[in-house]
Amino acid sequence: MQDSNVIDELDLEITNALQLAPRVSWTDLADVLGADPTTLARRWQRLVDDGVARITVVPGRNAVTELLSAYVDLRCANGTVAEVAQTLADHPEVLSIHHTAGSAQLMTVLTGGGQLPSYLLERLGAIPGILDYAVHIVTDLLFETHRWHVRALTAEQQSRLRTLSSAGQEGQVPHRQITAVDRTIIANLCMNGRASHRELTDGTGASASVVARRLRRLLRDRVIGLRCDVARPRLGLPSAAFLRGTLDGRELKAAQHQLGDRIPELRLIAAVAGQHNVQLSVWLRSAADLFRVEDRLAKELPSLRIVDRILVLRTMKLMGHTFDDSSRYVRTVPLRIG
Repeated sequence: MQDSNVIDELDLEITNALQLAPRVSWTDLADVLGADPTTLARRWQRLVDDGVARITVVPGRNAVTELLSAYVDLRCANGTVAEVAQTLADHPEVLSIHHTAGSAQLMTVLTGGGQLPSYLLERLGAIPGILDYAVHIVTDLLFETHRWHVRALTAEQQSRLRTLSSAGQEGQVPHRQITAVDRTIIANLCMNGRASHRELTDGTGASASVVARRLRRLLRDRVIGLRCDVARPRLGLPSAAFLRGTLDGRELKAAQHQLGDRIPELRLIAAVAGQHNVQLSVWLRSAADLFRVEDRLAKELPSLRIVDRILVLRTMKLMGHTFDDSSRYVRTVPLRIG
């Protein structure tokens, strides 16, 4: 277990590299970073074993836009928040769970496709301790989380890694039907995002070459994405918040390619249906940074009107991975996509 609360410079470079190319080989990465591949693999495995880093599967833009996904705010009875969260953590429909400060005690991210309404009515609504819930359907991902990175590498290194990454093959290919083999590949990938193609064949009945081809298709068609997640405190970003408001989509489309460089705290912009049409996620060095980030957002996106600020007190589950109260990985509940 590492003594420092913040990862060192080489670990930060490895993290940044895997954010840009999550499944790059250690040999290729060694060439980019100028380091020994065995050293890189060992340093990464130490972060994984320490419970502070994972390669995470996330629903891709096409999956989100064609399958029902939602942010759901939960108000809970006093003394039941932890119990409710523990119950929800076992549900594959629940991708993420955040303990929040605001009108609701928990914010969850759900996906369920056509089964989402039944899940909300029959399972979520029946959990003891939940007083009520509010649903915000996600209609699009305007700025996706796997685009966020810590910017520890040079521009030339970043460019080389993007070229090596499967994400560089993404296009606007229409979503195709997700098969049982695809679901098994996704489940295996949730357990180990850097598993070899041979390892990903477990339970599929398919060969490694077939699995490799189907995985490329899942990434290319933006059914799933891959990202490197590191516990926020280890990156010096212990605070996080969600912002809800309204935004002119045309303005965002013109600015989104530069937003990540100009506002490095920005993790996500999702379009949602309802009174507010966007929800943003930001990672912060402190809660006090929130208003400084808002000022920069206002300059980049003049039409943005923020009407609700939701501070994250603790993240209990993130894209299928559950955490203890020190933000260390505990276990994985594979995502259910499609």
